Amino acid sequence: MSRISLLMLIGLLGFSGCDDPGGLDSVTGVHGKVIFGSEWPDSLKAAAVVVFDVGLNLDSISVVGYPVIDHFITFGDPIEPGTVSSEYFIQLPPGDYIIMAIGLLVEPAVLLANEELFARIGEFIVTPEYAVPRGPAIRENQINEQTDWYVQF
Repeated sequence: MSRISLLMLIGLLGFSGCDDPGGLDSVTGVHGKVIFGSEWPDSLKAAAVVVFDVGLNLDSISVVGYPVIDHFITFGDPIEPGTVSSEYFIQLPPGDYIIMAIGLLVEPAVLLANEELFARIGEFIVTPEYAVPRGPAIRENQINEQTDWYVQF
């Protein structure tokens, strides 16, 4: 058998022996745009779009001792004070969620780096006066769009 025939045979076996890995899994989550009021309080170090489970009691978020952290799932990129609008995307598995735009009274990096502070996250967040939390239901192969979300601290 010539070298060319041997190389063709090896190439054919390699080509036919490959399994199709299939497509990439579909991405699910929530995306949108938050529009902030013109004035940010000086006390805010950042804002963020935060995801909680549906068991979160919205009336108790600012109550000292309420275990906000027990309902926390994830958050989007921190948003700098004074930002007029910000787009966000948060990848989530299918399920039901509460998403909120919140203000942070401490630097996001400090909050994330300190486990004790993070466990008391409810003490360091400001909920906006005019921003109704959203309750998106994320389904398989779906990105839920939350547009024109106006927030004023």
